[in-house]
Amino acid sequence: MQSELLKKFGNKLQKNKDISAYFTMHFRVKADYYIEVKTLDEWKKTVKTAHDLKLPIVILGGGSNIAVTKERINALVIRNRYIHSKKVSETKTHVEMLYSSGYPIGRIVKETTEKGLSGFEYHLGLPGTIGGAMYMNSKWTKPESYCGDTLVYAYIMTRDGKIRKEKKSYFKFAYDYSILQETKEIFLEGVYRFKKEKPEILKKRSQEALAYRKQTQPFGVATCGCFFQNISFDDQKKLNLPSSSVGYLIDKSGLKGKKIGAFEISTKHANFIINHGSGKPEDLERLLDIIRDSIRTKYRIELKEEVVIV
Repeated sequence: MQSELLKKFGNKLQKNKDISAYFTMHFRVKADYYIEVKTLDEWKKTVKTAHDLKLPIVILGGGSNIAVTKERINALVIRNRYIHSKKVSETKTHVEMLYSSGYPIGRIVKETTEKGLSGFEYHLGLPGTIGGAMYMNSKWTKPESYCGDTLVYAYIMTRDGKIRKEKKSYFKFAYDYSILQETKEIFLEGVYRFKKEKPEILKKRSQEALAYRKQTQPFGVATCGCFFQNISFDDQKKLNLPSSSVGYLIDKSGLKGKKIGAFEISTKHANFIINHGSGKPEDLERLLDIIRDSIRTKYRIELKEEVVIV
């Protein structure tokens, strides 16, 4: 397998690669094989080669919303560096833009707000790429705004390297959900429809959203975002709880500030876990088990991860 990979990719392929720096939570982890892709052709070649060799792949965008609970990833880790944008169409009221999957969300917010294009302004401060945001249908709740809201159509790729075009309806966007989580297809690029508004209005919205993030969430530390999905409104009603927030449940279970090794449940928002620099995968797994067991015992609820666990 190694010789076949080297034959296909040459010095673009790295073996036994330390990829700790590519995660917002700074996990201490190495990859058996590692490669960066920057074009559609590279995406297709890499995914098809892995499929033909029956080699598992793990895709990295901005490295947020992903947790690693082992010291080595026995797979081909593909880092998405496909960063491209272009205007597709424009009317008096709207602009349609294409963004490739490796495009950072923060950069999209900055560029669209400066141009007076409304659609992503509430997502300032959201780490990661547009590809990851589509996979998770990343959200903002004040007011409610999902990254999938403005999508018109997209190009996706199956795990054997076949590319096709799909409309927004195909993705079945919902809370923390897109169909990609089930099909395991890869989001390559999408066309988004933005409404024209005054840049100063959009900048104000984005700054207000960022300020709220900083006020309510740990900021500037090593986390992977909210770890668990909030509970359903039906469960909230059944348990007569004032909030559906899992952070609230973890807090009321007395776990804020709980530490295992270098991992700590944030004292600012209990659905965030902080890595203080030298966290071991087994310590994170133990801390997660404590959270799950506590919520199961106190509320009889099985938590579901919002992050992808590798």
